Amino acid sequence: MRSILTRIVLLVVTVWLILTVGYVCIYRLPGDPARIILGRQASEETLQAYRARAGLDLPLWRQYETFVWRVAHLDFGDSLLYRRPVSGLLRERSTLTLRLVCLALLESISLAFVFPIGFRLVGMQRVRKWLQNVSTALGVAPPYVLGVTSLAVFAGWLAWVSPIFEPMKSSAWIMPSLVLAAYPTAVTMRLFNNQLDTVLHAPYIVRAKAMGFPYRTILVHEALPNAMTAALAALANGLAAFWTGTFFVEVIFGIGGLGQLTYEAISNKDIALLAALCLVFAIGITVISATLEVCQLLLDPRLRENRA
Repeated sequence: MRSILTRIVLLVVTVWLILTVGYVCIYRLPGDPARIILGRQASEETLQAYRARAGLDLPLWRQYETFVWRVAHLDFGDSLLYRRPVSGLLRERSTLTLRLVCLALLESISLAFVFPIGFRLVGMQRVRKWLQNVSTALGVAPPYVLGVTSLAVFAGWLAWVSPIFEPMKSSAWIMPSLVLAAYPTAVTMRLFNNQLDTVLHAPYIVRAKAMGFPYRTILVHEALPNAMTAALAALANGLAAFWTGTFFVEVIFGIGGLGQLTYEAISNKDIALLAALCLVFAIGITVISATLEVCQLLLDPRLRENRA
Protein backbone atom coordinates (compact mmCIF):
# COMPACT_ATOMS: atom_id res chain seq x y z
CA MET A 1 0.00 0.00 0.00
CA ARG A 2 2.82 2.37 0.84
CA SER A 3 4.56 1.73 -2.49
CA ILE A 4 1.31 2.43 -4.34
CA LEU A 5 0.84 5.75 -2.53
CA THR A 6 4.47 6.66 -3.23
CA ARG A 7 3.99 5.97 -6.94
CA ILE A 8 0.82 8.10 -7.02
CA VAL A 9 2.64 11.02 -5.34
CA LEU A 10 5.54 10.67 -7.78
CA LEU A 11 3.09 10.62 -10.67
CA VAL A 12 1.44 13.85 -9.52
CA VAL A 13 4.80 15.59 -8.99
CA THR A 14 6.10 14.37 -12.36
CA VAL A 15 3.02 15.58 -14.20
CA TRP A 16 3.22 18.98 -12.49
CA LEU A 17 6.90 19.37 -13.37
CA ILE A 18 6.28 18.41 -16.99
CA LEU A 19 3.40 20.84 -17.30
CA THR A 20 5.35 23.65 -15.63
CA VAL A 21 8.47 23.17 -17.72
CA GLY A 22 6.41 22.93 -20.89
CA TYR A 23 4.49 26.08 -19.98
CA VAL A 24 7.66 28.08 -19.26
CA CYS A 25 9.40 26.86 -22.41
CA ILE A 26 6.44 27.77 -24.60
CA TYR A 27 6.36 31.33 -23.27
CA ARG A 28 10.10 31.71 -23.85
CA LEU A 29 9.69 30.90 -27.54
CA PRO A 30 9.75 33.94 -29.81
CA GLY A 31 6.57 35.12 -31.46
CA ASP A 32 3.03 36.15 -30.56
CA PRO A 33 0.49 33.28 -30.45
CA ALA A 34 -2.29 35.58 -31.67
CA ARG A 35 -0.18 36.76 -34.61
CA ILE A 36 0.92 33.19 -35.43
CA ILE A 37 -2.65 31.88 -35.44
CA LEU A 38 -4.46 34.80 -37.09
CA GLY A 39 -1.73 35.59 -39.61
CA ARG A 40 0.19 38.71 -40.57
CA GLN A 41 -2.79 40.37 -42.23
CA ALA A 42 -4.85 40.50 -39.01
CA SER A 43 -5.55 43.99 -37.70
CA GLU A 44 -4.49 45.17 -34.26
CA GLU A 45 -8.14 45.31 -33.11
CA THR A 46 -8.63 41.67 -34.15
CA LEU A 47 -5.44 40.66 -32.35
CA GLN A 48 -6.47 42.45 -29.16
CA ALA A 49 -9.92 40.85 -29.24
CA TYR A 50 -8.42 37.42 -29.73
CA ARG A 51 -5.92 37.92 -26.88
CA ALA A 52 -8.72 38.99 -24.54
CA ARG A 53 -10.89 36.03 -25.55
CA ALA A 54 -8.03 33.52 -25.12
CA GLY A 55 -6.73 35.13 -21.89
CA LEU A 56 -3.39 36.02 -23.47
CA ASP A 57 -3.54 39.62 -22.20
CA LEU A 58 -3.44 38.55 -18.53
CA PRO A 59 -0.21 38.67 -16.46
CA LEU A 60 1.97 35.60 -16.85
CA TRP A 61 1.46 34.42 -13.26
CA ARG A 62 -2.31 34.75 -13.65
CA GLN A 63 -2.26 32.74 -16.84
CA TYR A 64 -0.19 30.06 -15.10
CA GLU A 65 -2.59 29.97 -12.14
CA THR A 66 -5.58 29.58 -14.44
CA PHE A 67 -3.69 27.03 -16.49
CA VAL A 68 -2.83 24.81 -13.48
CA TRP A 69 -6.35 25.10 -12.04
CA ARG A 70 -7.98 23.98 -15.27
CA VAL A 71 -5.54 21.12 -15.77
CA ALA A 72 -6.16 19.93 -12.19
CA HIS A 73 -9.86 19.71 -13.07
CA LEU A 74 -9.06 18.05 -16.44
CA ASP A 75 -10.51 21.05 -18.22
CA PHE A 76 -8.20 21.89 -21.11
CA GLY A 77 -10.63 24.24 -22.82
CA ASP A 78 -10.38 24.99 -26.52
CA SER A 79 -7.30 24.82 -28.69
CA LEU A 80 -5.99 28.24 -29.66
CA LEU A 81 -5.04 26.92 -33.08
CA TYR A 82 -8.01 24.74 -34.00
CA ARG A 83 -10.61 26.67 -31.95
CA ARG A 84 -12.32 23.49 -30.83
CA PRO A 85 -12.26 21.39 -27.64
CA VAL A 86 -8.87 19.83 -26.90
CA SER A 87 -10.48 16.58 -25.72
CA GLY A 88 -11.96 16.02 -29.16
CA LEU A 89 -8.60 16.54 -30.84
CA LEU A 90 -6.95 14.05 -28.49
CA ARG A 91 -9.59 11.41 -29.19
CA GLU A 92 -9.17 11.81 -32.93
CA ARG A 93 -5.38 11.77 -33.00
CA SER A 94 -4.67 9.24 -30.22
CA THR A 95 -5.89 6.28 -32.31
CA LEU A 96 -3.00 6.61 -34.76
CA THR A 97 -0.39 7.10 -32.04
CA LEU A 98 -1.65 4.18 -29.96
CA ARG A 99 -1.54 1.94 -33.00
CA LEU A 100 2.01 3.02 -33.78
CA VAL A 101 3.21 2.57 -30.18
CA CYS A 102 1.49 -0.81 -29.77
CA LEU A 103 3.00 -2.12 -33.00
CA ALA A 104 6.45 -0.87 -31.99
CA LEU A 105 6.11 -2.42 -28.52
CA LEU A 106 4.96 -5.73 -30.02
CA GLU A 107 7.89 -5.74 -32.44
CA SER A 108 10.32 -4.87 -29.64
CA ILE A 109 9.07 -7.73 -27.44
CA SER A 110 9.16 -10.17 -30.36
CA LEU A 111 12.65 -9.22 -31.50
CA ALA A 112 14.13 -8.90 -28.01
CA PHE A 113 12.53 -11.93 -26.32
CA VAL A 114 10.51 -14.26 -28.57
CA PHE A 115 12.90 -14.64 -31.49
CA PRO A 116 16.09 -15.13 -29.40
CA ILE A 117 14.35 -17.81 -27.32
CA GLY A 118 13.05 -19.55 -30.44
CA PHE A 119 16.48 -19.49 -32.11
CA ARG A 120 18.02 -21.01 -28.99
CA LEU A 121 15.43 -23.79 -28.89
CA VAL A 122 16.01 -24.79 -32.52
CA GLY A 123 19.79 -24.31 -32.33
CA MET A 124 20.05 -21.33 -34.71
CA GLN A 125 22.70 -19.46 -32.73
CA ARG A 126 24.23 -17.77 -35.77
CA VAL A 127 20.89 -16.27 -36.80
CA ARG A 128 20.37 -15.03 -33.24
CA LYS A 129 23.76 -13.32 -33.16
CA TRP A 130 23.22 -11.83 -36.61
CA LEU A 131 19.85 -10.42 -35.54
CA GLN A 132 21.41 -8.94 -32.42
CA ASN A 133 24.21 -7.28 -34.39
CA VAL A 134 21.77 -5.78 -36.92
CA SER A 135 19.51 -4.52 -34.15
CA THR A 136 22.45 -2.94 -32.32
CA ALA A 137 23.66 -1.22 -35.49
CA LEU A 138 20.20 0.22 -36.18
CA GLY A 139 19.64 1.19 -32.55
CA VAL A 140 22.67 3.49 -32.53
CA ALA A 141 20.98 5.95 -34.91
CA PRO A 142 18.48 8.44 -33.43
CA PRO A 143 14.85 8.00 -34.61
CA TYR A 144 14.90 11.09 -36.84
CA VAL A 145 18.11 9.97 -38.59
CA LEU A 146 16.88 6.40 -39.00
CA GLY A 147 13.48 7.62 -40.21
CA VAL A 148 14.89 9.94 -42.87
CA THR A 149 17.39 7.29 -44.01
CA SER A 150 14.64 4.64 -44.22
CA LEU A 151 12.47 6.90 -46.36
CA ALA A 152 15.39 7.78 -48.61
CA VAL A 153 16.37 4.12 -49.13
CA PHE A 154 13.09 2.20 -49.18
CA ALA A 155 10.78 4.89 -50.61
CA GLY A 156 13.15 6.94 -52.76
CA TRP A 157 15.83 4.54 -53.96
CA LEU A 158 14.26 1.06 -53.87
CA ALA A 159 10.64 2.27 -54.20
CA TRP A 160 9.43 -0.59 -52.00
CA VAL A 161 7.05 1.62 -50.04
CA SER A 162 5.06 4.74 -50.80
CA PRO A 163 6.59 8.05 -49.61
CA ILE A 164 3.05 9.16 -48.65
CA PHE A 165 1.73 7.54 -45.48
CA GLU A 166 -1.59 5.73 -45.99
CA PRO A 167 -3.02 4.66 -42.61
CA MET A 168 -5.55 2.27 -44.16
CA LYS A 169 -2.75 0.06 -45.53
CA SER A 170 -1.22 -2.33 -43.00
CA SER A 171 2.11 -2.32 -44.87
CA ALA A 172 2.44 1.43 -44.32
CA TRP A 173 2.87 0.87 -40.56
CA ILE A 174 5.80 -1.54 -40.79
CA MET A 175 8.62 0.92 -41.40
CA PRO A 176 7.51 3.64 -38.92
CA SER A 177 6.98 1.09 -36.13
CA LEU A 178 10.37 -0.54 -36.77
CA VAL A 179 12.09 2.85 -36.69
CA LEU A 180 10.35 3.65 -33.41
CA ALA A 181 11.27 0.27 -31.89
CA ALA A 182 14.92 0.24 -33.03
CA TYR A 183 16.63 1.74 -29.97
CA PRO A 184 14.63 0.03 -27.16
CA THR A 185 14.90 -3.28 -29.00
CA ALA A 186 18.68 -3.04 -29.37
CA VAL A 187 19.24 -2.28 -25.67
CA THR A 188 16.77 -4.89 -24.41
CA MET A 189 17.93 -7.64 -26.76
CA ARG A 190 21.61 -7.25 -25.90
CA LEU A 191 20.93 -7.18 -22.15
CA PHE A 192 18.57 -10.15 -22.34
CA ASN A 193 21.01 -12.29 -24.35
CA ASN A 194 23.94 -11.44 -22.07
CA GLN A 195 21.88 -12.14 -18.96
CA LEU A 196 20.59 -15.41 -20.41
CA ASP A 197 24.13 -16.56 -21.28
CA THR A 198 25.21 -15.80 -17.71
CA VAL A 199 22.26 -17.69 -16.20
CA LEU A 200 22.81 -20.73 -18.44
CA HIS A 201 26.31 -21.07 -16.97
CA ALA A 202 25.13 -20.77 -13.37
CA PRO A 203 25.83 -23.73 -11.02
CA TYR A 204 22.18 -24.75 -10.66
CA ILE A 205 21.77 -24.85 -14.45
CA VAL A 206 24.93 -26.96 -14.84
CA ARG A 207 23.61 -29.32 -12.18
CA ALA A 208 20.24 -29.57 -13.94
CA LYS A 209 22.01 -30.47 -17.19
CA ALA A 210 24.07 -33.10 -15.41
CA MET A 211 20.90 -34.62 -13.97
CA GLY A 212 19.52 -35.07 -17.49
CA PHE A 213 16.79 -32.44 -17.63
CA PRO A 214 15.83 -31.49 -21.21
CA TYR A 215 17.32 -28.26 -22.53
CA ARG A 216 13.86 -26.89 -23.32
CA THR A 217 12.76 -27.38 -19.70
CA ILE A 218 15.92 -25.79 -18.33
CA LEU A 219 15.67 -22.80 -20.65
CA VAL A 220 11.97 -22.06 -20.26
CA HIS A 221 11.33 -22.97 -16.62
CA GLU A 222 14.66 -22.23 -14.93
CA ALA A 223 16.80 -19.79 -16.89
CA LEU A 224 14.19 -17.60 -18.54
CA PRO A 225 12.47 -16.18 -15.40
CA ASN A 226 15.82 -15.20 -13.88
CA ALA A 227 17.10 -13.62 -17.09
CA MET A 228 14.03 -11.56 -17.99
CA THR A 229 13.86 -9.24 -14.97
CA ALA A 230 16.85 -7.07 -15.96
CA ALA A 231 15.69 -6.98 -19.59
CA LEU A 232 12.20 -5.91 -18.56
CA ALA A 233 13.74 -3.12 -16.49
CA ALA A 234 15.68 -1.98 -19.57
CA LEU A 235 12.51 -2.13 -21.66
CA ALA A 236 10.68 -0.06 -19.03
CA ASN A 237 13.43 2.56 -19.13
CA GLY A 238 13.29 2.57 -22.90
CA LEU A 239 9.54 3.11 -23.01
CA ALA A 240 10.11 6.86 -22.90
CA ALA A 241 11.75 6.42 -26.30
CA PHE A 242 8.46 5.07 -27.67
CA TRP A 243 6.51 8.15 -26.61
CA THR A 244 9.13 10.79 -27.34
CA GLY A 245 10.12 8.97 -30.53
CA THR A 246 6.60 9.33 -31.89
CA PHE A 247 7.25 13.07 -32.13
CA PHE A 248 9.98 12.53 -34.73
CA VAL A 249 8.55 9.44 -36.42
CA GLU A 250 5.11 10.95 -36.99
CA VAL A 251 6.53 14.19 -38.37
CA ILE A 252 8.93 12.37 -40.70
CA PHE A 253 6.41 9.82 -42.03
CA GLY A 254 3.43 12.19 -42.02
CA ILE A 255 1.38 10.31 -39.42
CA GLY A 256 -1.26 12.65 -38.03
CA GLY A 257 -1.16 11.40 -34.45
CA LEU A 258 -0.27 12.93 -31.11
CA GLY A 259 3.36 13.45 -32.12
CA GLN A 260 2.34 15.56 -35.11
CA LEU A 261 -0.18 17.35 -32.91
CA THR A 262 2.58 18.15 -30.39
CA TYR A 263 4.71 19.65 -33.14
CA GLU A 264 1.80 21.84 -34.21
CA ALA A 265 1.09 22.89 -30.60
CA ILE A 266 4.71 23.95 -30.04
CA SER A 267 4.96 25.73 -33.39
CA ASN A 268 1.83 27.76 -32.67
CA LYS A 269 2.35 28.19 -28.90
CA ASP A 270 -0.97 26.46 -28.20
CA ILE A 271 -0.76 26.23 -24.39
CA ALA A 272 -4.07 24.44 -23.82
CA LEU A 273 -3.30 21.74 -26.36
CA LEU A 274 0.28 21.32 -25.18
CA ALA A 275 -0.83 20.91 -21.56
CA ALA A 276 -3.17 18.07 -22.47
CA LEU A 277 -0.47 16.38 -24.56
CA CYS A 278 2.08 16.63 -21.72
CA LEU A 279 -0.44 15.03 -19.37
CA VAL A 280 -1.17 12.21 -21.80
CA PHE A 281 2.50 11.45 -22.39
CA ALA A 282 3.39 11.59 -18.68
CA ILE A 283 0.55 9.30 -17.61
CA GLY A 284 1.17 6.93 -20.51
CA ILE A 285 4.84 6.43 -19.66
CA THR A 286 4.09 6.02 -15.94
CA VAL A 287 1.31 3.48 -16.47
CA ILE A 288 3.35 1.31 -18.83
CA SER A 289 6.39 1.46 -16.52
CA ALA A 290 4.23 0.44 -13.56
CA THR A 291 2.81 -2.47 -15.57
CA LEU A 292 6.28 -3.76 -16.42
CA GLU A 293 7.32 -3.35 -12.79
CA VAL A 294 4.43 -5.61 -11.76
CA CYS A 295 5.61 -8.15 -14.34
CA GLN A 296 9.07 -8.06 -12.76
CA LEU A 297 7.59 -8.74 -9.33
CA LEU A 298 5.63 -11.69 -10.68
CA LEU A 299 8.65 -13.19 -12.44
CA ASP A 300 11.28 -12.71 -9.71
CA PRO A 301 10.34 -13.73 -6.14
CA ARG A 302 13.50 -12.03 -4.84
CA LEU A 303 12.05 -8.65 -5.73
CA ARG A 304 8.85 -9.51 -3.86
CA GLU A 305 10.89 -10.42 -0.79
CA ASN A 306 12.80 -7.12 -0.94
CA ARG A 307 9.55 -5.17 -1.25
CA ALA A 308 8.08 -7.10 1.67
